[in-house]
Amino acid sequence: MMRTLFSSLLVLAVTGVGVRLSWSFDQKTSYAQALEKFQNKEYQAALSPAEEAVREGQSAASVHLYGLILAALERLNSAEDNLRKAAALAPDQAVFQYDLGYLLHQERKYVEAQPVLKHAVELDPNNLTARFMLARTYVFAYHELQIPNFVELTLEQLNYIVKKDPRFPAVHHHLALVYINSGDQTKAREELNTEIRLYPGNTQARLELGETLLRLNQYRNAEEQFLIAVKQAPQMPAIHYGLAKTYKAEGQTVKALSAAKQCVELDPKFADGHYLLGQLYRDTEQAELARQEFNLFRHLKNRESTSR
Repeated sequence: MMRTLFSSLLVLAVTGVGVRLSWSFDQKTSYAQALEKFQNKEYQAALSPAEEAVREGQSAASVHLYGLILAALERLNSAEDNLRKAAALAPDQAVFQYDLGYLLHQERKYVEAQPVLKHAVELDPNNLTARFMLARTYVFAYHELQIPNFVELTLEQLNYIVKKDPRFPAVHHHLALVYINSGDQTKAREELNTEIRLYPGNTQARLELGETLLRLNQYRNAEEQFLIAVKQAPQMPAIHYGLAKTYKAEGQTVKALSAAKQCVELDPKFADGHYLLGQLYRDTEQAELARQEFNLFRHLKNRESTSR
């Protein structure tokens, strides 16, 4: 997960606080040694000089770099502690706020990430990745934060990104998800078509497009998208589930049965897949098989509710 963490911020991590590599290579400070090894992705070798740099001065830059190295080594708790400390030591440095927000977002700590990323955007409005992650936190932390206008806040960030960079990866996909949740399937379809035109390999977006077309009763188009998606990711149960629903809507029961079986074979805990399979068995007068699938569906749903 962390293999690309902060890769675009190596220069900012240095210049953001006015640090310059002006020393000679034979007289490097511990910080400079750690930075060089970090930039060369020699994370384990960077650890010792980074620790020494922190002991030498506890500067915001050294604590920040130490946090980045720990994150790259997937020592996430210690990384978070140090990135928090760096952000507190230099609260006006956008890169420090961004890196902390990035880590919290990757750890799915969306409630904690939201104010940090918001501050990062305030400090650096052109950081489109920070805006993208901020938009995601508005959605994922909605129930905890209870922000009444979270849809408007999310759209504000995503639309800003589109204006600055219409090709920003996944931004049209996420706009579509907002429109899907608000019930505007037509706008969702438009955004998903744009996303797939720009990034044909985005299988998740193609899956969402298939589902959207299905909701719009455009079965033939939905089938086309699901068939492409299943070639891209044959092991993804949700694609087979969508394809099964499409075949069922088209009256192609044999194909629907095959796709539904494939779905639950790939994921035996896919409750809705078992329910759909039960419906198909019932429609084909296979009562005992239908009963088994419906019972399995209820069992899985009950287990889901008790585990929450």
